[in-house]
Amino acid sequence: MRTFRQIQPILAALRSHKTAVILLVLEIALTMAVLGNLVFIVYGTIQRSHVSTGVAESQIGLIQSITVIGEQSQGTTAGDLAALRNVPGVTHAAYGGPPLWYVERDPVFLDPSRQHPVAQMYEFQGSQDLSRTLGLHIVEGHDFSDDELPVLAKMSMSKDFQFPVLITRALADRLYPGGNALGRVLYDGNAASRVVGIVDHLRGEITGRPDDDYSMVYEYVVGAQNMGGGFMIRASDPARLPQVLHAAAAALQKADPAHVQNKLFTMPELRAKYFRSDLATGRMLLAIILILLVVTALGVSGLASFWVQQRRRQIGMRRALGATRGDILRYFQIENFLIVTGGVLLGALFAYALNLFLMHRFELAHLPANYLLAGAVALWLLGQLAVLGPALRAAAVPPVVATRSV
Repeated sequence: MRTFRQIQPILAALRSHKTAVILLVLEIALTMAVLGNLVFIVYGTIQRSHVSTGVAESQIGLIQSITVIGEQSQGTTAGDLAALRNVPGVTHAAYGGPPLWYVERDPVFLDPSRQHPVAQMYEFQGSQDLSRTLGLHIVEGHDFSDDELPVLAKMSMSKDFQFPVLITRALADRLYPGGNALGRVLYDGNAASRVVGIVDHLRGEITGRPDDDYSMVYEYVVGAQNMGGGFMIRASDPARLPQVLHAAAAALQKADPAHVQNKLFTMPELRAKYFRSDLATGRMLLAIILILLVVTALGVSGLASFWVQQRRRQIGMRRALGATRGDILRYFQIENFLIVTGGVLLGALFAYALNLFLMHRFELAHLPANYLLAGAVALWLLGQLAVLGPALRAAAVPPVVATRSV
């Protein structure tokens, strides 16, 4: 009750310093607005960097090969894959690419006229054993069987052929809300596909959008062709993946010297490369957050120190009339709390306005209210810590020293 009786004279005192108070409130409000949105962006980036692609990332290695085609090439893609599967430590191998690499994105249609796309999906295409190499988790239907896969050399011979495909549960729910996608026929830009299985997750990219998990997988049987591009292996022991990947690259080169240039990547390396710029931006934003907090704390502390010097006579009179050190300390703390509260309330409006701009301009998600609450608590604590030093100095002034300075 005693604390509440002090608020009215504190507000009266603040009205005599309107300009300084308004400037400090605006500084806190801008800090609140920027702080909430920056923390939201940084936390979202950190969260995204840990989202699973839906594949056995710790076991997957990629060989990116450039192949000489022509008389110098004596090997075949089928022979290349056989050589990779014979490498000790390799459980599966396939021609194709993993998530976070180069994955095609195409519209998907439910009608053969292809007039109205339902969604944009990632198309994972590759040789026989692609789904097992990726380590996909099938939740409905079945994996590809050898007798239903098309042969690459004959894929364009029949326009009526329906490719067997796997799709993600997210894509199935998008195409057939509340229904069953198994056995249904889908259409992309060139072919018709029949859904034989549904996998739990398979994300082509990790951007935070729901359609990251809209993916389709189809396989084909490779024959006498000799193709460059991506060769994937899956190692039995994640700890030995780098060594197994180098051994696989050597085996590929030995089986077919036409592979003149091989670049090696593990899936953890691809993930680190994929998020490198985002995480660097996150570190820069964290630095900006710290700078904002330091500047705000210095502003609060500097203004409080200035007011202590101006109020030495007032402090001395209050001490002479019986005010304790605790009363003086409490006065400055309440005063600071009121100023910071004004900045926090105004800053909440600024924060939502800034978030609306970012949502429309950069497709940022809606700012949850708990980020504003956390920002408010952080600024309240920061304000109390910043004013603590000047307030303690004010409370330590003896009444006789304060009155002699009149």
